[in-house]
Amino acid sequence: MTDPTSAFDALAGRIADIEGRFAGLGDDLAELSGTAADESGLVSATVDATGALTGLTVAPAALRVGTERLAELVLDAYRNARTVATEHVEEHAEGLQVAIGADLTDLFGKPGDFSALGRLEDTVARLGRLTDRLPPA
Repeated sequence: MTDPTSAFDALAGRIADIEGRFAGLGDDLAELSGTAADESGLVSATVDATGALTGLTVAPAALRVGTERLAELVLDAYRNARTVATEHVEEHAEGLQVAIGADLTDLFGKPGDFSALGRLEDTVARLGRLTDRLPPA
């Protein structure tokens, strides 16, 4: 029979590893961005990993196209930059979802497989019985 305390320590270690992977990803995402221009090349936009606009460059010639057309160019450049940023995020996170999903499946079983939940409940019950045997603090 496995010691419940050891089982929880092992579980806590694996969960800490998964949390560490997510923490590292957050730091990396903070540095990612995407820059792109509109089709004419008159306007260029830069966005961060969340899609927030962080930079905008307008060529002097763009000021001659009128305000409505300039607005369209800005929006096109912004959309293109968001697409580039999304691609960068997806490239950076590639494989992480699979790895973390496999780790979680190992810990908790596949969706619909409640045997892992039963094992967890059994372990919690064992810990409760051990705690009942301890002298009062």
